[in-house]
Order: sequence, then structure tokens, then C-alpha cells
Amino acid sequence: NYLLPLKLLAEFGYPLVFYDQAGCGQSTFVNDPINDAPWLLTIDYYVKELSALIHHFQLYEYYLYGSSWGTVVAQEFAVSIASTTDAQLRGLQGLILDGALSDGQLYIQTQWRDRISTLPMFTQNLLKKLMNAKAYDSPLYQEIESVLSSHFTIRCVPRPDIFLKCVKQMNRAVYHEIQGPSEFALSGVLENWSITDRLWKIKVPTLVMRGEYDTMTEECCQAIVDGISSAWPLVCIPRAGHCKTIDEPHECIREITRFLNTVEGIRHGYKASEALVSRRSFDDSMGSPGKIFRRLKAILPPASQEEFGGEDLPPVVILPQAVLPEVVIPRPHEERDGLGDAVMKVSR
Repeated sequence: NYLLPLKLLAEFGYPLVFYDQAGCGQSTFVNDPINDAPWLLTIDYYVKELSALIHHFQLYEYYLYGSSWGTVVAQEFAVSIASTTDAQLRGLQGLILDGALSDGQLYIQTQWRDRISTLPMFTQNLLKKLMNAKAYDSPLYQEIESVLSSHFTIRCVPRPDIFLKCVKQMNRAVYHEIQGPSEFALSGVLENWSITDRLWKIKVPTLVMRGEYDTMTEECCQAIVDGISSAWPLVCIPRAGHCKTIDEPHECIREITRFLNTVEGIRHGYKASEALVSRRSFDDSMGSPGKIFRRLKAILPPASQEEFGGEDLPPVVILPQAVLPEVVIPRPHEERDGLGDAVMKVSR
């Protein structure tokens, strides 16, 4: 639920699919996954689950968004379909990786080096002592974890309902086996997981975002950008922690729409760029950047209409998610002008 602010993308003409992975949230909840559903403790299961979702909705063109643990699933999925002949799975148009890691050890080492090391030495030493004793349930450890979370996980005060509901609906049994006892300790499946040496197989455009104070450090995220030849330069969301879609939702939407609109413009042979260059004044009904692509047939001459095809934008697949609240985003004129400037640069 902490990703719900991404519903704002629908205001820009992009359909969204949110889903709760099996075992948590509003999907079938499993209290004892070790004995009742051990497949929920493997990365491979979640890749297959995502593939089944894409087939279920008959998606042939889509973007895949992953946040935190979701970036693990997204990268594994993108690597797994590198040589597939499945027409639907091959419909992946791009990746958006939010707060990403590609190597468990690099993630935890840089977190201690660049994040926890900024705390007073007394707190650092006490934290190490509690972790060595595996006293994760102690009130003292939980107090420290709460403080760390306010610095690096979610910095927004007060914490909104969508985040609190997310915490309530998570499956801590699965979380413990995959991640470990907390965000600041790694002892589960991800402890020795790494996909860095396989990232070269990913060929689709990729946007990697991190928060200025994210638990996923700059080095941790840059390793992904360096490993994917088609990746954009690393984007840093100012003032944000790991849950940047809550801390700075408009900054996130701005970066994501810039990525999606640019990739879509290139996919459609720059016709969108040419239309924006030739006609910069759009009324409010056409001002939403994503909707511009949908309505180009009303602007372009007949010959160009046939080349463009007027296809709808592909949906964005987001994981994991559930209920959608009512959210409205204003569409200031400077945002539309910014899109025009960005697209004109692409057309040149």
C-alpha cells in the first residue's frame, strides 16, 4: 500500500495494475509458510507468479515497476525472459526499479558504511551488540529500529494510513525468511543473493531511482545502472528515504513520466515529438503528457496517422499493491512545457 501514490500515473494516461503477492495483503494469507507453502520462500516462485499475472491479463506491451523487494523480482524476471519465445513475456517495454539492490552483501555493507555510520558511536555499538545477541524482539532493538526507519525508511511525519496499513498486512513470516529480522539486518534468502553478473542480459530501457536518504545507497543502486547497458543515469529523489513514493510522490511521478513519455515517444518513431514541436499550445483536455500520445491522431495529418497507428499506451505493472484510494494531482502548465522541452531534445 505504500506505493499507492503511483495511482497518480493514471492521471497521465497510463493504466496501472497493482497486486498483492500470494501470502500477504488481500491475497491468500499464509500464517506458516515454512510448513504450508515453502515455495513462498523462494525467489523463483514470485517470478512465475508475475508471469502468470501477465498471461492472465493478456498483456502484450507493459512496463514493470518494482520497489525494494520488488526490484529483486523485476530483475530476475527481466533476466529470465531474455531468450524467451513467449510473445506476452517478451512484451516488456521497460523497467522502473525503485530503491533497488542487485547484491545482498553490497546492500547491507554499504548501508552500514553510508547510513548507520552516521549515528552516534554509542548507538552503533549498542545496535551491533543487540544484533550479535539476536535480540531483535527486545524493546531496545525495536526502539533503535524505529529511529533508523524515521531516518532512512520513511521520513514523512506523521506516517500516513497507507503505510500503516501496509505494515499490518505484511507477512512477517515470509519477510523474516526472505530478508531477515529487519531492514537493517540481512540473514534470509537475500543474504547471499546476487544478480549483478547477469544484468547484461537486460536490454530494455531501465530507470533506477533512489532516495537521498534511502537504505539503498548510491553505490548499491549504481551497480545496477552500470550492469544494464540500456539503463538511464541514476536518479536521486531529494529529501526522500526508502519509501520515496510517500516522502516525495510528485518528484517520483515527474521522473517516472519523463522516462515513460520519452521511451514511448521513441517507440512511436518520434511522431509525438514532431507533434509537440509543431503545436506547443494544447488545451487542458489534452495537456496531460501521457494522453497526448493517445490523441495524436487528431493532430497529425492522415499520412502520419497511418505511420503512428494511434496505439494506446501500454499499461504499467506494479508490485505489490491492493486497494486504490481517490487521489488527484494538479497538472501545472510548467510540467507540460517541461515535457515539450524534453521531447524536442529527443527529436533532435
